[in-house]
Order: sequence, then C-alpha cells, then structure tokens
Amino acid sequence: MLLALVAVLSLTFAASAADISGKWVVDASAAPAGAPAGGRGGGMGGGTYEFKVAGSKLTGSITNPGRGGGDPTVTQIADGKFSGDTFSFSVTRSFGGNDMTTVYNGKVVGDKLELSFDMGGRGSRTITLKKAE
Repeated sequence: MLLALVAVLSLTFAASAADISGKWVVDASAAPAGAPAGGRGGGMGGGTYEFKVAGSKLTGSITNPGRGGGDPTVTQIADGKFSGDTFSFSVTRSFGGNDMTTVYNGKVVGDKLELSFDMGGRGSRTITLKKAE
C-alpha cells in the first residue's frame, strides 16, 4: 500500500514538474559569453514569455518592451505543442510590412527552460528562461 502511494505521488510530481504554465523571463545569469546585456538578443529573445498548457496544446504570448519608451508589443504564440519535457511554437512579427515567422523549440531543464530559435539568416540562438517573480 505504501509503495503504491509513493508511486502515485512520484508520478503526480513528475507530471506537475513539467508544467510550464505561467510567466517566464530571460535568465541573464545564464547568457552565453558575448551575448548582449540583459539577454535580449537584439529584441528577439528578450521580453516576458507567458505560457498556458492544456494537455498537449501550448498557447500564450511574448511581450517585448516598447522601443524608446513606447508601448510594449504583445505577440501571440501559434502552433504550440507540449509533450513531456519538450515544447515548440511559432510567432509571426511584422517588420516594415514584411511578416517574419520564428519557430521556437524548448526543453524543460530542472526549474528553467532552454529555448532555441533561428533568427532568420542571422543564425540560431539559445536562451535560458526562468520563472518570473
């Protein structure tokens, strides 16, 4: 009986440990050498990531600070998928009338998230996110 209870609690903890729902921010202390201050990555990696997980579906948004004190920009996540400790999604941003879609691939690593994305011809980048306070 005790063994069964321990097994159920272990499975419950494992399932809840992989839930990434909530707000996440760039972990500047985990930025690779030579990365821009604050981990912003030229605006493509910074901001606040808000995730909502329902089964295998991932939704949410990325909020980036406004330029020059302007209003923040909120970009909705599309095509979000979550499975075990991995997830993926895309966002489409418009620059000068041209749409650019960025695909993100992530992995839960302890209490942080590793998020990789391709910066459209400027190379791929990996950032680490931590739970927002």
